[in-house]
Amino acid sequence: MKIAVHITHEAVQKIGGIGSVIAGLITADPYKEYFGRSFLYGPLFNTEGTASSRLGKDGVVLYSGLDQYDIDKYTHVFSPIEKKYNISIVYGKRIVSSETDPNDYQETETILVHINNMFQDHIDKLKFMLWESFGIQSERYGDWDYEQYVRIAVPYTDILNAVISKDERIVHFSHEYMGMPSVLKVSIDRDKGRRKNCKTVFYAHEVSTARNIIEGHEGKDICFYGILEHGERKNRSMEDIFGDRSDFYRNELVKRTDKVDHIFAVSQFTAKEIKFLNPGIDEKKIATVYNGIPIKNINLEAKKKSKLIVQEYCRNLFNFTPDHTFTHVTRLVDSKGLWRDIMLLEELDELFHKNSKTGFYVLLSTLIGTGRSSNDIVRMEKDYGWPVLHKEGWPDLVGLESKIYDMVSHFNAKSKSIKCVFINQFGFNAHSCGNRIPRSAEWIDLRIGSDAELGMSVYEPFGIAQIETVQFGGLAVLSDACGCSSLIKEKYSSSENSFHIIDFTENINRLTIRQLQDINVERRTEIEKYEIEKNAEEIFKKITSFNDDKALKNHLETAQSLAMKIDWDYIVSKNIIPAIKDKKEL
Repeated sequence: MKIAVHITHEAVQKIGGIGSVIAGLITADPYKEYFGRSFLYGPLFNTEGTASSRLGKDGVVLYSGLDQYDIDKYTHVFSPIEKKYNISIVYGKRIVSSETDPNDYQETETILVHINNMFQDHIDKLKFMLWESFGIQSERYGDWDYEQYVRIAVPYTDILNAVISKDERIVHFSHEYMGMPSVLKVSIDRDKGRRKNCKTVFYAHEVSTARNIIEGHEGKDICFYGILEHGERKNRSMEDIFGDRSDFYRNELVKRTDKVDHIFAVSQFTAKEIKFLNPGIDEKKIATVYNGIPIKNINLEAKKKSKLIVQEYCRNLFNFTPDHTFTHVTRLVDSKGLWRDIMLLEELDELFHKNSKTGFYVLLSTLIGTGRSSNDIVRMEKDYGWPVLHKEGWPDLVGLESKIYDMVSHFNAKSKSIKCVFINQFGFNAHSCGNRIPRSAEWIDLRIGSDAELGMSVYEPFGIAQIETVQFGGLAVLSDACGCSSLIKEKYSSSENSFHIIDFTENINRLTIRQLQDINVERRTEIEKYEIEKNAEEIFKKITSFNDDKALKNHLETAQSLAMKIDWDYIVSKNIIPAIKDKKEL
């Protein structure tokens, strides 16, 4: 039997894109056919609550050493390991469902480890091994984020050996840097002759050093990708050009991916970034394995119904029914380039006004997730008109949310034909987001009802949210920095009204590497405005191109049929399984 173990910080709670990828991956039919068992492995972040709650609402706890809880006689399996390392283990099963079809699911074994009180000598031993074998200087990193992922690596192989027989073949997936200490521990054990029948995979959902550089540089993607593709760069590495990053533990862990068996890069850009970070890496071990999207079949009536819901929401907020709706559903981080949305909306607002059209833009992004209670939402809505108007401080604006609201409110103050709403609460229903959302609204209506999803990120290794609306006949407006842009160009080449990609590096090819490094905010803004102004009219034409039901129906049917080439089943069968198979299996 082939067994997959996914080492991740999202073993129980879906926090970001990695959780969505894991859900899509392990519920795909080709994955389920190839792997007989799947495990999720990670740290136990929270000791509050009861034993039965430790694996979330979709989990069943079979054993919790933290709570002296054992309903299936696992004490003899885990207790010796817990005593050896002074840890607590939680073991059980979770149902992981497809994001669009709850009936499509996979039962997944889940192991969480509470490592806060671990015996120090075991931690020190592994840190010495990481230095001896891989040159990682753990003493330089006092961050708990680094420490916890080293600690879960300490008992990792002992725990797996206790629940998986020795003749089984295991594929260890390190999802991002978090699993690297564990897969490096596997490599050390394998070199010593312990459980050789296994493979190690670094699943590169991003390259942490690249993100760190782009988010910290005033030139953002224009500087970084201009240099990445520059003819003068040759074999100069990321650190040769942008400086030594050895004090950044994620950099050091990701650089050691040259020691794993396979690297799965979620886009061509991510693969290039890995080679940029490690120019001497064996390119044969790098495979581009795009993310997929969950597919949902709809017809024209469903499309129009969802759009009516979004239009009604606009009418409830702004007292008009928009001709067209735009969305941007995203995490609230600098890399999403949200200021570019406002730049584009300013251009579109002029075009809409000139052509007697109206529009509604929904920005759904938050630092809190669903942390605001329904009572908080209703009170803010009643007291001062949330989410059209916001106030500083909890339970409303926190951190970067204030900056985003400033941009939105300034736009609304001067716009003529398009209005924006910033929903700083995840979800799209009356319970989560207020009484002015129609009672029949569901999350999926925001995806189906959108005419265009904006996503002009400065760093986006893939970008699932940007292309979720494409299958529903929406237009994906992307920057050339989005990893999904090459996939969408390839699979949707016959449906150009499904995407529009703005190349922000198009006119900088004459600049030297030094000049690219010197790009400041003012110069970057000039470039962004120039490219957005140049593309705005074509984007407007694509958004407004379906003026009757027949044209929209034909476009929707095309978009739905092409989506089969970017769904998880297709991606797993064509990219992921072939990349991981042994030669004798092919």
